[in-house]
Amino acid sequence: MNEPVIQVENLSFSYNGNPVLIDVSFSINEKEFVALIGPNGGGKTTLIKLLIGILKPRKGQIRIMGKTPDQVTGQIGYVPQDISINKSFPISVMDVVLMGRLPFNRWTGLSKKDTEAALAALKSMDMLDMRHRKIDDLSGGQRERAFIARALATDPKILFLDEPTANIDSRGRGELYGILKELNKTKTIVVVSHDTMVLSSYVTAVACVNKDVHYHDDAEITEEMLEMGYHQCPVEIIAHGIPHRILKTHGK
Repeated sequence: MNEPVIQVENLSFSYNGNPVLIDVSFSINEKEFVALIGPNGGGKTTLIKLLIGILKPRKGQIRIMGKTPDQVTGQIGYVPQDISINKSFPISVMDVVLMGRLPFNRWTGLSKKDTEAALAALKSMDMLDMRHRKIDDLSGGQRERAFIARALATDPKILFLDEPTANIDSRGRGELYGILKELNKTKTIVVVSHDTMVLSSYVTAVACVNKDVHYHDDAEITEEMLEMGYHQCPVEIIAHGIPHRILKTHGK
């Protein structure tokens, strides 16, 4: 049985006195593929930033592989929703991925080992043939895969992604989640997404975040989770004119 790699106990966090997360407790096992869902402003991005150590909790405890987040930074990969890079800057895909190695080679410079790690990360994202292209020449999906490769350059044990398919078409979303599913064979993955139709085919667990966290160790989006997370209970959605049921039939 896989052991928990993420443990959160009685976690609370506020911005300027406004509570965002309140007394949150849950754990995530090794090699889970977890989707964080919930309404905008519910605390999903804040939760990820707490888990990777960018933010500090007001109270409570976070343990990543038994340690505090700042003790395991080299074993965590993170792809934010808003990538802080000027896409028109003349930089290659390979250079972007090598940036993922810089924090560990700040004073000595990049080595052959760093180059090999970057190439391996690009290969895992099916981007090796595009390593010499300019980042601005890529499609939205290709660019996202390049940034994920940057996060993978240190070979992290846990990969966090915040809305990775926000600017990708439906075909690209499927391709990206297919690659992530392959990565999930060796890594724990936590992803923020509203794309429940795609996620249901790939994830192993779902956590609904709306100040509290309701963790469900199955890929099913339950009525209880939607009630808690969105304060509503849709039974079907329409995609390309075809209704898709995402909940079990309601009882009376």
